[in-house]
Amino acid sequence: MRLSRWPARLGLMCTKYDPKQEAEAAMKRAAASEGADRQRLIQLALAWHELARERREERAD
Repeated sequence: MRLSRWPARLGLMCTKYDPKQEAEAAMKRAAASEGADRQRLIQLALAWHELARERREERAD
């Protein structure tokens, strides 16, 4: 099953969000949570961390 009919587009993300701060906030919320909610927040934090890492790499190029 295909989730989107549009092709993926890679490039700089122009948002008002700071991925590093979002990752830190998600980890703090995960530490205060339990069970499935904790796991979901850890996965969210990892996704934000990956975005922050990609941004740093793009700026370095």
